[in-house]
Amino acid sequence: MKLNQLNGCQEHNQFPVGDLLVSACDKCRRVEWRSRDGEVDPSEGMAALFGSFELVGTLDALGSPAPEVLVYAPPSVRKRRNLLAFPKRVWVKAAPDLWLTHDGENLLLATNHRLLFENLTRGA
Repeated sequence: MKLNQLNGCQEHNQFPVGDLLVSACDKCRRVEWRSRDGEVDPSEGMAALFGSFELVGTLDALGSPAPEVLVYAPPSVRKRRNLLAFPKRVWVKAAPDLWLTHDGENLLLATNHRLLFENLTRGA
């Protein structure tokens, strides 16, 4: 795998997930989304990896970037593997105003942006 420099931190491995390459760092707590054609918008990257995950509830958060955390379950073991691109139990900034982590089983999202929170819970 190629290495990529991310936000001035040391080099990071790119983790291939489908057509995307994801660089997520537990030290600088940032995520970079790439494809063969270059950078990918974070919302497109999130949708590609986690669009089929199902919102199963919320948790009051302790130690997260927001007071409430959204919990999403993967639809299959294959989709659960997408979580491996990210450090476990470390909040990383996946997009502006959006942080993510996971426990190996579920995706956890946190935001202080009220409209984004509403969009993430719409239809649940």
